[in-house]
Amino acid sequence: MNIKELAQYLNLSTATVSKALNNKDDISSHTKQKVLNAAIELGYKPNASAKYLRSGKVNTVALLLPAADGDNLLTASFFMRIAKGLHHSLKSSGIDSVIHITTDEEEEKALIARIVEQQRADAIILTDTKIEDERINWLHERNFPFVTMGQSRSLNGKFNWVDFNHALMGAECIHFAIKNGSQRIGVVTLGHESMHGHQFLEGCSSALVAAGLPVSPELIFYGDKTELSGVASMKHFQSLERQPDFIVFINDFQLSGAYNYLQLTLPKGHAAKNMICAIISSDFSSYLLPKPCMFEIDHDVIGRKLGEAVLQSVSSKEVINSLLDIHMTEVKN
Repeated sequence: MNIKELAQYLNLSTATVSKALNNKDDISSHTKQKVLNAAIELGYKPNASAKYLRSGKVNTVALLLPAADGDNLLTASFFMRIAKGLHHSLKSSGIDSVIHITTDEEEEKALIARIVEQQRADAIILTDTKIEDERINWLHERNFPFVTMGQSRSLNGKFNWVDFNHALMGAECIHFAIKNGSQRIGVVTLGHESMHGHQFLEGCSSALVAAGLPVSPELIFYGDKTELSGVASMKHFQSLERQPDFIVFINDFQLSGAYNYLQLTLPKGHAAKNMICAIISSDFSSYLLPKPCMFEIDHDVIGRKLGEAVLQSVSSKEVINSLLDIHMTEVKN
C-alpha cells in the first residue's frame, strides 16, 4: 500500500496523511491518530516499525554532496572527512548519516523531494549553497528540518548553517600576493550564483581596495570546481594585453589545471609561479602542487558543527550559525 491508497481509504488528502505520518503540528491530534492507526492496520510501509509510524522519525540525516557533472566525485574525499566528524557528533543521539550523490541539479531536486515525501531522513544537509537558493526556500515552505554547509541570502540567512569564512580567506590570499610584491592580481572564483564564490571574491576585492589597487573585471574569472576551469582561466589571462603577476584560486582543482597547463605551454624548465589557492579538496593536491594552500581546514570540527546544527534543526525552532575563521599558515616557496 502506498500513501495515495492510504489517503483514499481514509477519504483524506495525500498532504494530510503525509503530515500525520511525519508528526507535523498543523493538523489535529485526532487526525494524526486516525492516520497512524490505519497505517499500522493496513500495513502501510510494512518494513517500518509501529514505533516509527508513531514518532515520524527514522534517525537518519541525509548529507547531499554538491550536484555537478563529475565534480562531486572529485570532492568526495573532502566531504568524507567532514562526514566523520558529523558521525561522531550524532552517534550519541542514535542518528546515522547517509551520503547522497547526484549528477546534476535536476536530479538533486528530485532526490530532495523523495527524501521529504517518503520521510527517508529526519533532516537534510545541503552543500554548495547559492546566493539565492531555491532548495532552502522549498524545504522551509514544507517545514522540513535542514542545515546548510554554506550561507545564502534566502530567508535572510535565518536558518541553521555552518561555514568557513571565505571572505577572510580571499582577503588573506590578496595580502599574501601583495606581500610578495605583486600589484596586478587575478582572481579565479566560482560562478555568479555561488555563495562561496561570491564571498571569496568580496574578500579579495575588499583587500585590493584597502591596498589602493583596482578591482579590474578583466582580472576576475568565474569558473567551477574543475581542472578545466583552471585551464580556461589561464587562457583568459594570457589573452590580456597586461597579464596578472599573481593569481589566486578559490580551490585546488582550478590551481591544478592552471599549473599543469602552464607546465605544458611555458618553455621547458620554466616553472609556473605566483599562484596559490585557498581550499584543498583532494588528498593528492598537497603532493602534486607547489605551495598549494595557505589554510588549514579542520574537517572534523566542521562535521561536528554540522551535527550540532542538525540536532538543533530537528528539536527547536531557534537557529544556530557557525562561521569558522580559518587563517593562513606558512607557505614555503
